[in-house]
Amino acid sequence: MRKIGSLIVLGVVCFIGAVGIAAFGSGRSGSAAQAPRVTLKPDLVIGAAEGNENYVLGSISRIDLDGAGNIYILDYKDRLIRIFKNDGSFLRNISVPAGQGPKEASSLSGIAVTPKGTLYVNDVRKVIVYGADGNFVRSFLVDFRISSIGCPGAEDLVAIGPHGGKILHVFDESGKLLGSFGEPFAVPAEFEAMKEMPMFSAPLLFDSGKDGRIFVLNPHKYEISVFKDRRLVQTLKGESPLFSPIKRMGRAFLSTAANIVGCDGRVFVALRALDPRQQKKMDVFENGKQVDTLDVKGTPHVADGLGRVYFAEEGDFVKVVRYAVISR
Repeated sequence: MRKIGSLIVLGVVCFIGAVGIAAFGSGRSGSAAQAPRVTLKPDLVIGAAEGNENYVLGSISRIDLDGAGNIYILDYKDRLIRIFKNDGSFLRNISVPAGQGPKEASSLSGIAVTPKGTLYVNDVRKVIVYGADGNFVRSFLVDFRISSIGCPGAEDLVAIGPHGGKILHVFDESGKLLGSFGEPFAVPAEFEAMKEMPMFSAPLLFDSGKDGRIFVLNPHKYEISVFKDRRLVQTLKGESPLFSPIKRMGRAFLSTAANIVGCDGRVFVALRALDPRQQKKMDVFENGKQVDTLDVKGTPHVADGLGRVYFAEEGDFVKVVRYAVISR
């Protein structure tokens, strides 16, 4: 949340704890008569209602993977990064205390992991760095606001936030800015005065795949810019009743957020709804076109090298569920 004068800027559930998911396909646009192109078969669950405290998750706001398949969970409620091996066995916890110190974070807004296991924690204007052994390495300051981070299959860090006429920025492990790319999205005339502010020319949340792709949702229309090697390579155009362009509600502005996962030749897009009771959907894109919509109960976060997708799920307890994607 950010105040601009007397106005408040909000991303739709962008920094609210993650909604859970158990995904079972319906047809396109929810039609039960049409078989889905894909179904999701669970093959791993991490979490428990009680017992071993390492498995009792408080919340899930981000999931990421390193090159060995280790699973990193940002537990915002308990202020922990929980790390598990790819078979679901517990590896370690990293505690991130609240505060302004080098090892502390005030917002704890995201994590990103490199193939070699370097872990980055985002604190909007500061990034905390941990080694593959889980030990603190350093933190570095950023002189502009970054609302989301990712590691698209490389050791460098990518962050999003309007700065210097670009929206995506690449840092090395020491915090050196290596380059910027991605044009700001065109802002409607009614928001022209706010075009330099986060949310209006770029979304607060973006996603990156382990294959090097970066996915950025246009905050004003259901279009996803796909970048690779710092170049725009594709634009996906979709339709969904869950998407709403930035709009003013009283003294606040609301923007639709999305979780976007590239999985082999498909791209899965889960738009987040304001009403937690509303049926959640995950759109499926193939060959650049929207081809299906699945009914889901939560949020996809990342896909591994075997094409399995990792979801955050809530129900009887908070958990991570890994699903194999089965083609029809």
